[in-house]
Amino acid sequence: MNRANPDQVQQTNASPLPIRLYEPKGLYDFLRQTLLRMVYAISPSISQRSTKSVGIFMSFGKFVWIEHSTTNSLYDQGYFGKGTLSRSRPTWLDRTLERTTVSLEDITMKRREQRRHKKLASKTPAAAPEEGNVINDMLPLRDLIIFTSGGMNVEKTQLDLYEAFFLKFALNALSIKNADQKPMSVRDCWEAFKKCNNSFNVNYAVYHYYRSLGWIPKNGTKFGVDFVLYQLGPEYRHADFAVVIIPVGSSINSRDTNKEEVKSWKWLLRLNRICTQVKKTLILCYVTIPNNNTDFSNLNNYGIREVIYKRWSPQKNREASK
Repeated sequence: MNRANPDQVQQTNASPLPIRLYEPKGLYDFLRQTLLRMVYAISPSISQRSTKSVGIFMSFGKFVWIEHSTTNSLYDQGYFGKGTLSRSRPTWLDRTLERTTVSLEDITMKRREQRRHKKLASKTPAAAPEEGNVINDMLPLRDLIIFTSGGMNVEKTQLDLYEAFFLKFALNALSIKNADQKPMSVRDCWEAFKKCNNSFNVNYAVYHYYRSLGWIPKNGTKFGVDFVLYQLGPEYRHADFAVVIIPVGSSINSRDTNKEEVKSWKWLLRLNRICTQVKKTLILCYVTIPNNNTDFSNLNNYGIREVIYKRWSPQKNREASK
């Protein structure tokens, strides 16, 4: 799979995570920074006005929909979220209007078209449509935009619950509303997200841990894991690690774990074989849950221990030892 040029990606991601702290260079900058801290401490509502993005919590889909997203600032400054009509970066409008480059969506469309042609060719001659009478259900791209949206960009940025809470709780870069357009506090988001996902507190502790270290965690359901970790970003290279979260501790109850998911040796061997085939290193992330795990302010008490599990190959290891 082709990846973007690192130089071009760096231009669009000028300030990715981890965040660069502001360092005052002179007396004026130092006094200005001190004054701003005093003002924010007296009136916290002033700092909330600088929130750039507004999201709407969709409980039925377990995600947060960015409202009126005209730019890709969240994606460009940390690879948060994905486009609803794209594989990762919201590029539906650019891809549709300007077909100068081949994207992941173009490759998927070509594969579907090839499968459709093979399906028609496999039919009997009597049932196959006559040449020249095949109905093309694909509209021209520009006409499709006009018919669906009047030429406007209909694509939105979609955040999963972990990304949304990290932007809200850790960075204060997102304001979240419920379905009734009422603002949600950090505590409201924590309780609402836990209702959607019983293991949200455990998974978010792991997400926050890797995000704080500079990694970019993304959903790993496609590979049978909880997260996949990108070192630089999805546009640079594929994910290097696959993370499986294993809760441990006396405070685990039936609601924090999935009874259908049985952790056995057969499960582990199957999972490790899948990760080896897709060139990812499997990480078993053991999370020690504190007794008081109902509040988001207790995240520092979660313990995380990582174990790298690799598949031993007699042939490869023998060649490496020579």
